[in-house]
Amino acid sequence: MRTTPEILQRQWNSIDYKDGGFLQIDTQHPLEWHIGYQSISQKTLLLVSTTDIGTIESSKSMAVNRRKRETDNRWTLSFELLRNEQESVFAILCSDIIEHSRLASNEKEALALVISRYKQWSRLLESQRSGLMDENSRKGLLGELLFLQERIEEGDSALTAIQGWVGADGADQDFIYKDGWHEVKSVGASVASVTISSLEQLDCAGEGELVIMRIDKAAPNKAYALSLNDAVRQISSNLTDASDVLDLFRSKLSAYGYIDLEEYSRQKYYCSGSQRYDVNDTFPRLIRRNVPTQIESLHYELSLSSLADWLKG
Repeated sequence: MRTTPEILQRQWNSIDYKDGGFLQIDTQHPLEWHIGYQSISQKTLLLVSTTDIGTIESSKSMAVNRRKRETDNRWTLSFELLRNEQESVFAILCSDIIEHSRLASNEKEALALVISRYKQWSRLLESQRSGLMDENSRKGLLGELLFLQERIEEGDSALTAIQGWVGADGADQDFIYKDGWHEVKSVGASVASVTISSLEQLDCAGEGELVIMRIDKAAPNKAYALSLNDAVRQISSNLTDASDVLDLFRSKLSAYGYIDLEEYSRQKYYCSGSQRYDVNDTFPRLIRRNVPTQIESLHYELSLSSLADWLKG
């Protein structure tokens, strides 16, 4: 049976002793798992292994402790939550680590998967305390993934398309290719304006375009609806024979704050269309050279209905 966050939360709540002690869970897993409280009210996930675990660094969010038991010479590895404000995501983290390692063929392989997944989570929680992308970030990433998929379908090699996804690396624009740069915005079908979040976002040398992706939440059974995980897996499935490209794609996703959680499969979205606008010298934009030097930063909204003159056919 799959270990879900809800199951873990109920199991933690069933433990009466909050000042130390553990309860074994998920006896069908290749690793021996326990949950409990390492200290007063500090939730902890613990595994027991005959394999030497090796040193693992703690993070600001979690204390990670490894020790060898004198009673049976087995190793324990515990993950203790340090930030109370992250308690809601801790059960998600724990269930994800357990499930990520479930299909391993042996204890050593399962342990390696646990450690690599913990490191992913550790980086994620350092960048965003909630551990989960908010709704706007999910739709934004989905729009960029749909644009990326479109580039590949139109003839770009997967490597070229993914290398050009520079927004994931912190660039001001989302995509830069030989044919120009592209800024992708995901908005609802009825939204009449789009927010430009900086002076740099529409300021780049060469030909450029503003791409509006019309994305809304959808019912699970709606035709052509897809989840964030669906979009990731569609691209990943075409990269199985190119491990270096797949690794690059995964690193871009990680930089965006994404890891493949079950939560990102639950909500479906539907893209009802897109519009592309040519960003040239006449396009109504605020950039460094046309605002007073005293203005350090700003964001503004563009009325989409007023951009007909720059709409591409």
